[in-house]
Amino acid sequence: MNIGDIRERAQGVKAGTVSSLELDYARGILRAHRGDINSALIVVGLCGAADDALLIEPYLHGPDRDVHGETALKALVRYLGLVDRYRPLLRKLIMSPTDVGWMNSRMSAIHLAKDYFKDFRDDELGCELVAIFCNPSDQDQLSARGTLVDILGIRDELGDPFGLELEAGDTDAGYIVKMARQRFNCHGGLH
Repeated sequence: MNIGDIRERAQGVKAGTVSSLELDYARGILRAHRGDINSALIVVGLCGAADDALLIEPYLHGPDRDVHGETALKALVRYLGLVDRYRPLLRKLIMSPTDVGWMNSRMSAIHLAKDYFKDFRDDELGCELVAIFCNPSDQDQLSARGTLVDILGIRDELGDPFGLELEAGDTDAGYIVKMARQRFNCHGGLH
């Protein structure tokens, strides 16, 4: 079996479905910790069930966490839809001023913040995203920008919705900050 081909079908890039035998093949890769683990994480995340979290979680904490942590977190939160279970971890990662656990963990969590806020309110975390966006020396500033735009649903209202022309300054920054502060009840300075 070709795990790359299976992944493309799971993602909808190629026509066809993923059979239970192919899903078990992907699970086997995760159990063995050998092969195309990234593709297996995606397949199991997209096609698996909640109890597959036990196969995916070791990739958040194990020796390969710097390589697979981001994909594992996405598989657990977005693909398997287990945001309620991992909300405390997402919050911890975003609130931390540095990466915790694996390289780019904070950025990974910021990218999943839209999932975090779906049917859930956490103004303190929302204001932290605003603070990250307002800090030009924060390496996750652009991630926070994109996530705030998604959470607020204002992409169509922006001159540069994807932040592709920021070298001349972000002409949309004021509007994004204003809308985010209103949404998350951020008063005073940045919070």
